[in-house]
Amino acid sequence: MARPNVYDSEFPMAREEIGVRGRRVASAAGARELGGTVYELAPGARGVSLHAHYGNEELFVVLEGSPTLRTLEGDEELRKGDVVACVRGREGTHTFVNRSSEPALLLAISTANMPDVAVYPESDTIGVVTRHPFDPVPEGGDEGIIAVFSAEDNQRPKRR
Repeated sequence: MARPNVYDSEFPMAREEIGVRGRRVASAAGARELGGTVYELAPGARGVSLHAHYGNEELFVVLEGSPTLRTLEGDEELRKGDVVACVRGREGTHTFVNRSSEPALLLAISTANMPDVAVYPESDTIGVVTRHPFDPVPEGGDEGIIAVFSAEDNQRPKRR
């Protein structure tokens, strides 16, 4: 069985435009029902957009640095060792940014339920996934749904 280490310096997933790199560790360790990813936030990283998951609960542990947690209630600077739980739904709306001059390292653990729906309140969009976006699709396998919709698309017709 593989033994990934949260402090390894390789990050195969990268979103340079937002200053975030990542490495999946739970699946590499053999987990089947838990997701686990180590994220590195570069100095000045704006991170992923503020969002809430409706299919998954997440737990974050600050391994290094001092990232800032953004929620609907405001911002909070974190320190090494801090643990943050983000429950499903609006109450768990969150993101992390790095306003410091040093990289920050976070371990994200989730329930890894699929499908998942995420709401992004600042851009008024909704994301829907039926598989992890970084998972390769086996030959002949179901590509699933990985899509973002405008919340405006979700408007119901008026009843008469």
